[in-house]
Amino acid sequence: MLLCALKAGGTLAPATVTADAVRLLTIHGAKGLEAEAVLLLDTDTVERNADSMGVLVDWPGEATAPEKFVFLVSESQPPACAEAALASEQAARKREELNALYVALTRARHTLVVSSIEPHRATTDSWWQRLQGLVDEVATPLAEGTTLLSSSVQDVSVFMLPELPALPETLPVKAAAAPHEDEDSASARIGKAMHRLLEWGGLCSAPQVAAAAREFRLSPAQTRRATELAQRILAGEGAWAWQPDVLAWQGNEVDLMFEGKALRLDRLVQRKDAGHEGHWWVLDYKSADAPQQQAALMAQMQAYRAAVQQIYPGTPVKAAF
Repeated sequence: MLLCALKAGGTLAPATVTADAVRLLTIHGAKGLEAEAVLLLDTDTVERNADSMGVLVDWPGEATAPEKFVFLVSESQPPACAEAALASEQAARKREELNALYVALTRARHTLVVSSIEPHRATTDSWWQRLQGLVDEVATPLAEGTTLLSSSVQDVSVFMLPELPALPETLPVKAAAAPHEDEDSASARIGKAMHRLLEWGGLCSAPQVAAAAREFRLSPAQTRRATELAQRILAGEGAWAWQPDVLAWQGNEVDLMFEGKALRLDRLVQRKDAGHEGHWWVLDYKSADAPQQQAALMAQMQAYRAAVQQIYPGTPVKAAF
């Protein structure tokens, strides 16, 4: 009922997130975010029914045109010519469902609660069923003074996910020398906060800075560092990339497929000002010094540029850190 009322509209919400607020998000909307406690609702839903009166498009990412375009009356009775494409589409759906489950499970810093209600028919592949088979049940007594709503409710047990063991204080040399930076290190969190401020348009207002500091658990000194990095970019030679009068199009966290790989561009813009009209720019945020001197980052940037160039073969596409 609460969600229905919220969807109906008419209630104004604050523009910023407060520390004591409860946020209702879709799994995709929560990607990249974290919270101390996360509650997953309704995780034992029944499998979706076969779609009817739909369109099936078989278009590989590297192809310039679809290989198949089929109108399906029912997915449960596909024509022979569409069986392989439909099987591939259904496998991709299941893979995406598992990707969403991974995202959901990794949003919590401390506490993850998985909730469900008994579905109207048995399920075999829901998130609840997947997780329940991997954990042990723990009997949890009712708090003192709590009474059951109905005498028919007998089982009040819950299952809990086991915690990973803590990392040793001193890691082996190989682990310490891994090429990828620890995503929870101070420098990584400062870089992510800088990234978030730039995503929000680079205004760096006090509420935005405070929200970024909460999200990435920054100290006051770290918060100032992240803000300074963002402001330095916005005051430098690339400041035009946030000026509405210069841009014909702009996008953050742009997902593309290139040569069978999923890419995510920090920022993609198209210019409309004289002398640069129609030019595309791929912008990648980096808080580290001299990213252009790192071969792996340069190769990544070249892939980003090539992916956009493939979409707009006759238009200049440029890239910058």
